[in-house]
Amino acid sequence: MFEQFSLLVNNRQSCRDFNDKPIDKETLDKIVSLGLLAPSACNSQPWKLYVVTEENARKKVAHSLQDMMMNKFTNKAQAFIVLAEREATLKLGASLKFDRNHFVKYDIGQICAYLTLGAESLGVSSCIIGWINEKELKQAISMPEDQSCKIVIALGYSDIDKRKKSRKDFETLVELI
Repeated sequence: MFEQFSLLVNNRQSCRDFNDKPIDKETLDKIVSLGLLAPSACNSQPWKLYVVTEENARKKVAHSLQDMMMNKFTNKAQAFIVLAEREATLKLGASLKFDRNHFVKYDIGQICAYLTLGAESLGVSSCIIGWINEKELKQAISMPEDQSCKIVIALGYSDIDKRKKSRKDFETLVELI
């Protein structure tokens, strides 16, 4: 099992060159179902996922990710998962010690990892995007005012070969105590 997970993690990379092959609904449902299994503080699940596949909506979402000429590759994404943040409902002890939204950014990070690894396991490439015109994005998908979005995942298939990962040395980043 470790070998399979290691292969999955090593193969997953940010894709910025999607081809035109659409992603079928069943595949998207599987990706999202895996994402929804992500852990969250007090099982609060402070998210709502907007899966955007309709062509006009995709164009609007892509445009909302292209402020200052960034992320033009999103025009070719075949789907987007917009990770909306909602207020968390924490257990009493946690809510007395922490602001109710203290853990939300970590929870969103968890579901983001589950979604991108789930996509990779099904042969779907992804790119995590944090460069967002949130006002434009919210209008594009009719997101309610009580939700916010700091992360969108672009999805599609790629014909580009995987590149070798470049990471700092283990010893530079890890200290065993």
